Amino acid sequence: MSHQLGRVVSEILHQYFGEIVQKVGHDLFIYGSKPIPMIVKTTGLPRKQVVESLRTLVKFDLASFEPSFNEVVADYKLNPDNVLLLIRYPRYLLQIKTKFGSEAEILVEELLQQASCTASVLLVTVAAKYKDDKEKNITLVKLRDIFISIATARYIQQAPVADKSEVPSLEPVATIVPDIDIRQLAQAMATDTLADVNDNIYWKVNFDRFHQDFRDDIMVKAITRRIDENAGELMHLLLQQMYLTSAEWAAGSNPTPALDLRDAVHRTDRPDCDRKLLQQYMDHYLRVLEENGAGFVVRVGEAGGGQYVVRGRHAATQLLLAALDHTVTERLGSKAARIFRLIRTKKYIEEDDIQKHAMLPNKECKELTYKLLEEHFISIQPMRKAASSGAMAKAVYLYHIKLHDVAQSLREMCYRALHNTLRRGQHTRAAHARLMDKQRRVRSIVHSMRVRGEPQQHIDDVEETLTPPELSTLKDVEARLKQLSAAQLAIDKNLFILNWYFMYPH
Repeated sequence: MSHQLGRVVSEILHQYFGEIVQKVGHDLFIYGSKPIPMIVKTTGLPRKQVVESLRTLVKFDLASFEPSFNEVVADYKLNPDNVLLLIRYPRYLLQIKTKFGSEAEILVEELLQQASCTASVLLVTVAAKYKDDKEKNITLVKLRDIFISIATARYIQQAPVADKSEVPSLEPVATIVPDIDIRQLAQAMATDTLADVNDNIYWKVNFDRFHQDFRDDIMVKAITRRIDENAGELMHLLLQQMYLTSAEWAAGSNPTPALDLRDAVHRTDRPDCDRKLLQQYMDHYLRVLEENGAGFVVRVGEAGGGQYVVRGRHAATQLLLAALDHTVTERLGSKAARIFRLIRTKKYIEEDDIQKHAMLPNKECKELTYKLLEEHFISIQPMRKAASSGAMAKAVYLYHIKLHDVAQSLREMCYRALHNTLRRGQHTRAAHARLMDKQRRVRSIVHSMRVRGEPQQHIDDVEETLTPPELSTLKDVEARLKQLSAAQLAIDKNLFILNWYFMYPH
């Protein structure tokens, strides 16, 4: 694991859980799998604090444990990929709100905060929290229906169950949608006797299900931009058919007959496409999708009106290439991106040929080529030409792209950029901590006064305790933090594509 990954993981742990958990997590990242006594020794923390930190990390699935060689003591290790998911939480909440509404967002947010809990505790906690909010009008019945819907759609799943060995291991279990007794929950909520409810099935968020949605959205939006909305809808239907016959992350799906697609088009009710036009010209759209769809879909047979395969691995590669083109353009300019695309197209090319095909001045072309080489976007392969008798063999240097190595370099850049944005955000919050705390106190007081129905003049007097210069500073700070948060999400989208690419053997 890389140094840059260690820095960003440490920063995320510090931001979300504090200094002690960050210290234990960083120690596990550096040294790998370790038992508690070794962690206590290397961190210098009291055993109680180490145990509490490990409990927090294991609870949120940021660390795992397994029996040591003597099968009596547990060894703990950090899961860096799961730590990185913490900055993706806003995307999870936006996705579930878009598909199921604000009640589902509240449920998933509460479940993310608790890491895992029973359905009874989750529903009663959310209902109690919003029982006085007349705008949202949240009831136990509505929450129960939403819970069943998102459990059926696999956005939440049953948490693993521990076996009864000396050092227990967590075994995954099949998710069964529960039958929730609303009357029992309402009675427990009214009498505050939730402990009497017999519910020992714990639930957690199924991140992989969200990631499937993210992958599908990326592919559909790419096809929509490349062709049109109807082609994007056809891509969406192909992906839905893929889930019926293939593994979710298969490199290539099982063939889908065009007849099944036609039936799916008849059933679609999405507002962002012209269903009649898609039905009438579906064969044309399939042909265009195959020829101009960046290779996402390929025709493999003629049975059933033609059979089509969704190529997930190829789609990940094409999206990675697009991300690399954008990165080269942003870092070195459009001319460097032209050279990068030229080398990628030719596979192997000499330096003199780069200048001829890129149509750039010789000096500028060499300078940009060396910059690409210095930034590890391209590689060089020396070769020797066969020489005539009595002459020296001439060395030829061929430029080419090692896509796997370039992807690794891009991931390191993303880790470094993500660490910088996190540090910058932390510095901004620390520099204006007093002012932001004052703003929170004022907002809390104003909210309480409005709930009590106090006169508007009294509320205005409290709000005026924040002076115009302070309000101006707070506005700038909020804009800066919002910009940094948007940058973190943009970096995370690139990391998602990179992790999708590395999922397949290359």
